[in-house]
Amino acid sequence: MKTRFWLLYVVPITLIILFCAILASGSFLKRPFGTEDRLLASIQSLEKQVQNKQWPEAKSEAEYAMNAWDHIVNRIQFSVERETIYDILGTLARIKGGVAAQDDQALLEEIYYFYALWDNIGD
Repeated sequence: MKTRFWLLYVVPITLIILFCAILASGSFLKRPFGTEDRLLASIQSLEKQVQNKQWPEAKSEAEYAMNAWDHIVNRIQFSVERETIYDILGTLARIKGGVAAQDDQALLEEIYYFYALWDNIGD
């Protein structure tokens, strides 16, 4: 009788609560947990470097942003839509290409698009 109660009520309710917590954790998991995953700060720094036309610094910042995204995507992959993950990856790739081409106008467009995508993670 006790085993049946656990199997019928406690285990399913616990799993449902766990799955809901995972699905709702996107806004928490996108935050930096160390020094290697500060993506938003990196993009904000990149924006300033692009406005000041500091291209060597912008190139290293774009590479850092791609590496930071690799760390973050592993944490948020179950709580964020796959399309959003692909959109952010595409935006970061276009940012990296814009830095290589030193196209400040296109870069600022992509940076602000990234901000919109980033704000929608976890909402």
